[in-house]
Amino acid sequence: MTETTTNKAQTTAEEPNTPAEFFKDWSFEHWAYLHGKPKASAKFKTYPEDFVVTENLGFDLTGEGENVFLLIEKTQLNTQQVCEYLAKFFGRRLRDIGYAGLKDKQSISRQWFSVQMNVKQDVDLSTLGTENIKLIEHSRHIKKLKVGALKSNHFDILLRDITDVIDTIGQLEKIIKQGVPNYFGLQRFGFKGNNLNWADRMSNGEDIKNKKIKGFALSASRSYIFNQVVNERLKQNIFTTPINGDVFILNGSNSFFSQDVDDEIKQRLLENDIHISAPLFGKGEFETKGQILELETKIANEHANWQQMLIEQGLKQERRSILLNPENLTWQVKGNDLLISFDLATGCFATSVLRECVDFIQEYS
Repeated sequence: MTETTTNKAQTTAEEPNTPAEFFKDWSFEHWAYLHGKPKASAKFKTYPEDFVVTENLGFDLTGEGENVFLLIEKTQLNTQQVCEYLAKFFGRRLRDIGYAGLKDKQSISRQWFSVQMNVKQDVDLSTLGTENIKLIEHSRHIKKLKVGALKSNHFDILLRDITDVIDTIGQLEKIIKQGVPNYFGLQRFGFKGNNLNWADRMSNGEDIKNKKIKGFALSASRSYIFNQVVNERLKQNIFTTPINGDVFILNGSNSFFSQDVDDEIKQRLLENDIHISAPLFGKGEFETKGQILELETKIANEHANWQQMLIEQGLKQERRSILLNPENLTWQVKGNDLLISFDLATGCFATSVLRECVDFIQEYS
């Protein structure tokens, strides 16, 4: 773990009773690459239109029911700000607004929201919208939109002023064949890793009353342990190599199983029918055995306070694929710029794809 301590005077001014060791700037540069660190660099998110994401629900709306579904195009707004606008517009409580996932502020995002409303209530949407909020389409549905209820996200990302377009294209060609590590993106950890600082404070006994911050802390600590396991497998050159004791996860599913490695397992891995998995830590025993169990246990034990916190907060042991295969990956060269398009299953990060093809300054949204 690489980290530095920030200026104590600056960080303790707002939280005078919090020990200085809980104010750290976390570095994530040690996480390894599958295809080697890219030689090229580029500008990323120079303008909102450089990062366009469109949600794909993956299911048909019924056209009736007590939830109004809205496909909103938002520009330079975070998801919470749109929720607050919709709650005020419809005169509803904030908890009556549903969404499937958080989207970057520094972007153009076409995102679905739901608003709980009486089935007999007429809805006038003619005045819905602002300079940064545009209604694209709407319909009714029988269920509220819940977090994670998406099939995928489509990304159109413009990288500007690439120093080596040829090298970047070469990296993209490798990604098509072999995928990328399924790291949680830096957005998960907050500005300079501050969500991990909250995790440290919480795991050391501080009562975090803000539910949003509490959720960020739990999610960030769990994700960090996962990323550390992925990094270690890359360092030990066993990222794509199945080991007896591994746990495999079905492609596009949360279902997992353990089985000795044989020709069938190797073939299913090659066909992307299954993937090697790593733990999302919580209550319960690791499903792995032998060498892999030792690896996962060692890394989890390096964060014993986080382990205990996650268990006490009721999170259960889960698994996640260590490999991410972007779907429909294409690109267009525009001089020294490159427009990259691809689809990712919900819960996966576009920045984890980009970091394998070009070096860029990470944006925190």
